[in-house]
Amino acid sequence: QKKILGGIFVFLSLFFNFIIFIQVTNMQIISFRKEICNYYAKNRHRFSKLFLSMFLILILFVLAFILYVKFGLDREIDLSLINPGGTSVTKIYTFPRENGIIQISSPKEVEEERIFLENSEWCSYYELPNNLKNAFIAIEDHRFYEHNGVNWPRTIQATLSYIANFGRASFGGSTITQQLVKNLTGDNMVTPKRKIEEILRAQDLEKKLSKNEILELYLNVVYLSQNCYGVQSASRIYFGKDAEELSLAECASLASIVKSPTKYDPYKNPDKNKARRKLVLQAMLEENMISLEEYHDALDDSLSINSNIENENSAGIYSWFTEKLITDVKSDLKRQYNLSDEGALMMINKGGLKIYSTMDEMAQKSVDKVFQNYIAYLKPIDGLYPEASCVILDPSTSDILAIAGGVGVKSANRIFNRATDAKRPLGSVIKPLSVYGPAIEYQALTYGTTIDDVPMNNNGVFWPHNATHKYMGLVSVDYALTHSLNTVAVKALGALGIDRSYDFCKNKFKLNLIEADKSEAPLALGQLTEGETLLNATNAYASFANGGVISKPRSYLYVTDNDGNILLSNEYDGERIMSEDSASVMNIMLKNVVNYGTAKNISLKNDYEIAGKTGTSGENKDKWFIGYTPYYVCGVWVGYDTPKNMSINFNPATSMFDAIMTSAHSGKEKGEALFNSGNLITKDFCVDSGKMAADSCRLDLRLNRVQKGYYIKGTEPKTECELHKEVYINLQTGLIADKNLHPIYRRKISVVDYVRDSSLEGFYAYDEPYLMKSRCLNNEKMP
Repeated sequence: QKKILGGIFVFLSLFFNFIIFIQVTNMQIISFRKEICNYYAKNRHRFSKLFLSMFLILILFVLAFILYVKFGLDREIDLSLINPGGTSVTKIYTFPRENGIIQISSPKEVEEERIFLENSEWCSYYELPNNLKNAFIAIEDHRFYEHNGVNWPRTIQATLSYIANFGRASFGGSTITQQLVKNLTGDNMVTPKRKIEEILRAQDLEKKLSKNEILELYLNVVYLSQNCYGVQSASRIYFGKDAEELSLAECASLASIVKSPTKYDPYKNPDKNKARRKLVLQAMLEENMISLEEYHDALDDSLSINSNIENENSAGIYSWFTEKLITDVKSDLKRQYNLSDEGALMMINKGGLKIYSTMDEMAQKSVDKVFQNYIAYLKPIDGLYPEASCVILDPSTSDILAIAGGVGVKSANRIFNRATDAKRPLGSVIKPLSVYGPAIEYQALTYGTTIDDVPMNNNGVFWPHNATHKYMGLVSVDYALTHSLNTVAVKALGALGIDRSYDFCKNKFKLNLIEADKSEAPLALGQLTEGETLLNATNAYASFANGGVISKPRSYLYVTDNDGNILLSNEYDGERIMSEDSASVMNIMLKNVVNYGTAKNISLKNDYEIAGKTGTSGENKDKWFIGYTPYYVCGVWVGYDTPKNMSINFNPATSMFDAIMTSAHSGKEKGEALFNSGNLITKDFCVDSGKMAADSCRLDLRLNRVQKGYYIKGTEPKTECELHKEVYINLQTGLIADKNLHPIYRRKISVVDYVRDSSLEGFYAYDEPYLMKSRCLNNEKMP
């Protein structure tokens, strides 16, 4: 409705100007008054029609504008959300979990996690000194008690300046009431629409509150640098006293900050604050708010600024989880109730809210213990330890149970959280998400599909390379994932298709890919252009643990006011992105990674089923492990904030994962199995051909060419292996024996009848001695 009315308004404006332009052009009125008069005398009837048309268009224009203002703009603020003067403490609750099942009926208050967000204390109008109120009025809005929320002369000046400067505002025309509207709504866009809405809301506010109430509210929400919201908290931070004890100079100092909080911060920039303070005092003098003697005394007054501000601001540091929780609640309050940061924070600070979080206390303590003892797991380079982050989710709901955004003890609020803010290349962690998971779902590959583990020759450029620079030759998809073979991942991506891979990652796993990532290196090897966060990547893995269903990570379930009325409800939004059978296959293959592959050093697998995947970005700059049990999904990232080679040949992320999850699983029942649909078909297959195992496959000298595969019904191999050929070899030479050779000197075996691309002669694959070609030529001996 707003867009339609806005469109009508714009159309009529353009049409109005177009008609005038056409009429003036047709009349050819250029410069001379005489010509205009003569033309008018001869064409009076045309002018009459023109003026009538213009009048009618003007009426339509005015009507359209009135309709647009009435129906197309937000004109009111719900003051009940702000709770002015409220002092109730907001509390955080969590729910006990028994073997991973949340006990929703038994919320528990987290005593050490009560909200003390920002430096913010309420001070009533009558507790505020007159000099403080007058200082803000004098410098910000000297006609505050005269207007109805809008200073029209100033607004008209600002509008003309906006037009003259082609949409760039040269000065503001906002009253204190309008500033309060901006503080409460967070709408700071310099646009005509925003300004009109601000004016309407300011007038609405003036009807609902008295001038004193508006001033009280304004002085308690205005931002005054140093994380201070309101004059009371600013007074204590800067001067170590209550607002009612402030001197005239101190009042002027606080009023000086508003124009540009960082620039006029009296602690950081005392000289600039002093210069601005003089302007405030001059304005107060001109408005007869102070005497000349008071003015000079205040000018000579040297302020004593608190020198311990940093230490005071370091008190009350939130945990990583609480900070994430506050960020999420604030964001949702802003969106649902059309509030600004300040308005949402006021609800959190003083609203007496009850926030029912998803935190698992045992899981969070397990993370904190390892991250505060990070020296035991990380190796420094030039004396500098790498950073790390961790997140633990509930696999069935994606509830955030624990989080850490950096190693050591958290030292400040609102700092960079490496679990939610850092975007880094995923390395091989992406392979189950971009290649194997989608390929299983689309049935482009199966558990037992075989692919040749050798690089590809592209005009003399051999790529990709495995991390070990060793190549196995023909291997199954399961083996390739277990041992993180890059060559097979790229070839498997080719079988799946780049477009399908990109679409699955972006639209199903909800990864933040960009168009530049639609290529082999980003999708198959994880060298993403912008990178991905640990939280998003871990949540994508949760879909495997949850049987193919993904949901949005959430840090809280619901938020109520002090009376128990629900303000926010964070509903579960599960979405199926792959079949239960596909998820089951992935769980089996990712379990093999932990049992036999790149993550086999994890000891917790002896007690619980664990699936997961390691990852290393280019040049060892990032180390990852994301894994899960029936109880938790846990992701760990290790690296430097400024990426550099960590010069290590091990993965500390797996060690940290093992320590965290071992602690978190304390008391958990053992024997629980990872998700399995129960519908998979099991069948022995040949790992060289991918087909049903034949007797000849068991005669291969490597002895292990037959394995059990797990298949979605209908995708299991239905024909026997034809790649293995039974031959007799000469026991002395290792080559295929002449048919006349005495049986005592020969032995029946099978060899693989497979010929590799001749352009790869320079690359040695492990299976070379077992190929038919090697047994026919006199260049290989039997092992």
